[in-house]
Amino acid sequence: MIKILIDVHCHANLYLDIDKVINEAKNVGVEKIIAVAMSSISQRRVLEIADQYKEIYAALGVHPEEVKMNRNIENQLESIIDLIKTKKENICAIGEIGLDHYFVKDKELYPLQKTIFDKMLLLAQGLELPVNLHTKGAEKIIFDTLPSYKIPNVNIHWYSGPEIFLKKGIDRGYFFSITPALSYSPPVKKTVLTVDIEHLLLESDGPVKYTRKVGTPAMIRDVLNTISKLKEIPVIVLENQILDNTRKIFPKIFEN
Repeated sequence: MIKILIDVHCHANLYLDIDKVINEAKNVGVEKIIAVAMSSISQRRVLEIADQYKEIYAALGVHPEEVKMNRNIENQLESIIDLIKTKKENICAIGEIGLDHYFVKDKELYPLQKTIFDKMLLLAQGLELPVNLHTKGAEKIIFDTLPSYKIPNVNIHWYSGPEIFLKKGIDRGYFFSITPALSYSPPVKKTVLTVDIEHLLLESDGPVKYTRKVGTPAMIRDVLNTISKLKEIPVIVLENQILDNTRKIFPKIFEN
C-alpha cells in the first residue's frame, strides 16, 4: 500500500512543466511538496504556485548563492523580509537559507552572506517557523550561529559535510533531508547511516541534476527504498516514521 511521502525541499518554481512533475509525484505517493525560494524574484513565484496547486507549500528565504548572483540583493533584503512577514500565514518555513563557502569562492561576499543569514534566522525566530538550511562548506559557522536563535525546528538539507558537525546536529535534534544523491554519494550515505530514523526526511532538491537526470519529487520514493536497505528497516516502518518526522518539523502543511 502506497502511503503519503513528502518532498520537504524542492525548487518547484523552476520546472517548465509543473503539472507533469506533480502528476508523476502523486503516482508514487508523493502528496505534498515544499517549494523553497532562493532569489528575490522567486519569492512571489513560489507563493503563486503554492496558491495554484494544493500539493505545493511555500517556504520563503534568500539562498546564500544569491550574493554572487544578484548584486542588488542587499538593497532588496528589507522588502523580501517585509513580504515574508506579510505572507506569514501562507508559508510553512523559512528557506532556503544558510551559508556557502564552497560554491561561493569570493570571500569578500561572506560578511554579506552572514548578515542575510542572521536576518533570516531572526525572522524565523520571530515568526516561529522552522528553517530549511544550506550549509555547504560553512558548517562550523552555521552550527556556531544556530544556538543564538530560538528556532522551532531545523532541517539541514543535503548534508555532506564533516562528521563532527553531523554529530553535533544529531545531538541538538536537527533533522536531515536526504536527496537522490544517496545512490552515489558516500557523504550522503554516511549521513543516512549516522542519523537515527526519527530525524530523517526526504527531498528531491529538484530540478538539480543527479548523474545527468533532472531531479523530481517522484524520486524520493527510490530514496526511501534505498534508506530502507541501508538501515535494514522495513519500508513501511520507515515511511511511517518519516511521515511523523515531517509532521513534527513542518506542522503547517498538515493544517488543510
